[in-house]
Amino acid sequence: MQRIGSGTLKGRRLMPLPRGIAGLRPTASRVREAIFDRLAGEIAEAAVLDLFAGSGGLSIEALSRGAASATMLDASAAVIAHLRAQLRALDLGDRTQLHCVDALRWLARPANAKYDLVLVDPPFASPHVFGPAIAALVANAWLAPDALVVCEREKVRGRAAAVDYDAGVGLEAVRDYGQITVEYLRRI
Repeated sequence: MQRIGSGTLKGRRLMPLPRGIAGLRPTASRVREAIFDRLAGEIAEAAVLDLFAGSGGLSIEALSRGAASATMLDASAAVIAHLRAQLRALDLGDRTQLHCVDALRWLARPANAKYDLVLVDPPFASPHVFGPAIAALVANAWLAPDALVVCEREKVRGRAAAVDYDAGVGLEAVRDYGQITVEYLRRI
């Protein structure tokens, strides 16, 4: 059972995930906590974009720690229904937007909002999305000045595959947690 690690919702449990959805796995608690401990000074009043929302744990943790809003995308209608119920239970509906859409398609259009923090944590079977997602975020002006993009990737045989990130972002830090690599990219 996942719990919120800190902030106004600290200790609250997240609802169990729907069964039978391929690739749906929440970010481990220790990884989520490490990410948000590192981002502590950047969360307050941030506009968050969660490209592959899944369990919603990352966005909900950001909201609990002071983010102003979260836009959550997922291609699965079942996941969106689960998130809607989860957000209602946590009374976060007024600070969130849910979109049942493929993230890369959504990013392909010109931006209608700017985001301070973007979370990129796709199913591990989709390592090909990182480069195109970052390129679309930059090319279509989705990132606020000095925005931070956090990418969570799986390591295979102890290594994360190289990603050719867009020139509009710089790699600020890389942290490893067992079979997970977390990369922090800054809009430049």
